[in-house]
Amino acid sequence: MKWNSFSIQIFSLFAITLVYGQCPSDCICPRPGQVDCSGPEVLVIPDNIPQNIRTLQIVNTEVTELPNGILQNMTALLILRIEKNELSTVGSTAFHNLISLRYLSLANNKLQELHGNLFKDLAKLETLILSNNQINQIHPSLFTALSNVKDLQMVGNNLESIPVGAFDQMSGLLKLNLAKNSIKYLPPQAFDKLAKLQTLRLYENQLQDIPAGFLKKLSSLQEVALHSNKLIELSTDTFSGNPYLQKVFLSNNEIDSLPRGIFLNLPEITKLTLYGNALRELTTGVFGPMPKLKELWLYDNQLEQLTDNVFSNLTETVLLVISKNKIRSISTHAFCGLEELQELSLHTNLLTTLDQDVLKCLPKLQNISLHSNKIQYLPGDLFKNMDTVMNIQLQNNSLEDIPHDFFDSLVQLNEVKLYENPWKCDHNLLSLKNWLSENMNKLGNLSQLVCTNSPFNGIPISELSDEQLTYQDFTVEPDLFHSTFNYDTSSPDKTYPTASTPRPTDTTMIHDLEDVSMMDETLVPDDDTKDHDRGNMVGGVVIAIIVLCCIALVAAAIACILFNRRKKSHVILMRMKQQNQSNKNGEC
Repeated sequence: MKWNSFSIQIFSLFAITLVYGQCPSDCICPRPGQVDCSGPEVLVIPDNIPQNIRTLQIVNTEVTELPNGILQNMTALLILRIEKNELSTVGSTAFHNLISLRYLSLANNKLQELHGNLFKDLAKLETLILSNNQINQIHPSLFTALSNVKDLQMVGNNLESIPVGAFDQMSGLLKLNLAKNSIKYLPPQAFDKLAKLQTLRLYENQLQDIPAGFLKKLSSLQEVALHSNKLIELSTDTFSGNPYLQKVFLSNNEIDSLPRGIFLNLPEITKLTLYGNALRELTTGVFGPMPKLKELWLYDNQLEQLTDNVFSNLTETVLLVISKNKIRSISTHAFCGLEELQELSLHTNLLTTLDQDVLKCLPKLQNISLHSNKIQYLPGDLFKNMDTVMNIQLQNNSLEDIPHDFFDSLVQLNEVKLYENPWKCDHNLLSLKNWLSENMNKLGNLSQLVCTNSPFNGIPISELSDEQLTYQDFTVEPDLFHSTFNYDTSSPDKTYPTASTPRPTDTTMIHDLEDVSMMDETLVPDDDTKDHDRGNMVGGVVIAIIVLCCIALVAAAIACILFNRRKKSHVILMRMKQQNQSNKNGEC
């Protein structure tokens, strides 16, 4: 018995060696049942590959053709990878009889066309990858036998259209990727039979229009990627039949408006991208209840304003990106409803100021980006009672000063960026200057915060003393009292909007030229000083009159002298004339 058992083991080992041990030249066999024929030295697919292998890999070779019959007897083959070759031709029956195949990849070859019956024996296939070839059309019957395929990848081909019914037999399909083709048109019923489809990717095509209801039958859809096409508009019911949608990618199209209610019945949405379009406005009701939406990307559009309650249904959103638009105004309650928002990006817009209550609906705000706008002033209570704010970006605006105690309530502030603003270094900047001195670790390089007015132009604010800022006021402002009040009214004293102060409109700034009597009391002379000044002025006038009188008398005296001299000269001249006349008579 022992001998018989030993004989059986020897025989089995011999049998396995016969099946798996004959590794072809130019190939390696790292494990039993695996053959790897890869590398540029492989010019053709070997014809002596063991028949009962389970995995075959042909990668990075110079193989140009997969002929019929070479794989025909590999009935146990489960995984077949023929990738990154010079392969341009596949025989019409090359995959026939591969009845056990589960995974087939023909990615990154040079295939242009596939025969309609190529996959007819692959009933157990679960994954088919045809990406990054040059396939320009799909034969109507190519996928007919692939009812068990769950993942079909055709990224990066030359498809321009999809035949009607091409996917009708793929009832088990969960993922379909047709991205990076040149598809311009989709049949209205192209995906109607894909009831189990969860992921549909059509990004980077040439789609200009989406057929009405083309997603309606995809009741299991969780992700749809339509970004980087040429879509101009979407219908209200585009996503009406997809209650399980979690991710919607619509960025980098040409969408100029969103119909009210388009995102109304999408309670499972966690990500929505709309950046890189031509959106000019967002109306209240565009975003329906989306309790799971964590991020909303709206940057790089043409938005000009944000109206009240436009985001009111986005109660769980933590990131809102609205940068790189043309926003000039934001209504007071525009952000109401965003109770969980932690980061707000508003940089690179056309804002000149903000309403003092615009951030009051954001109790959990941590980061706000306002850089690269045209902000000229900010209300003093903008961040009042917002003790969660940690980072503020205000660089590259038109700020000349900051309200007194502007940052004092921000107990968790870690970083604030204020550089590239035209800071006016005078007494109005004392509060900011003192805050800078006490919070140098929150500002990075203080040398970037410099004055832009004379005589401190180019000097870092932190290097000035309180006396210098105050002295600057006294060396400039007295001219107002001793001049004829002919100062420029185009740059009035700046005021900050409060509940009782008008705020700027979208296109103009409202200014009121203050009376001289409303200037800082430290610059206005008291009554004694005024009387003294009046006395000096009267004395000056008297002296001026006396000087003028003296000048007039001197001028009169000089005139008399000149007149007498002229008269005397005339008398002498007449006498000489008479004498000459007498002489002439005597000669006669």
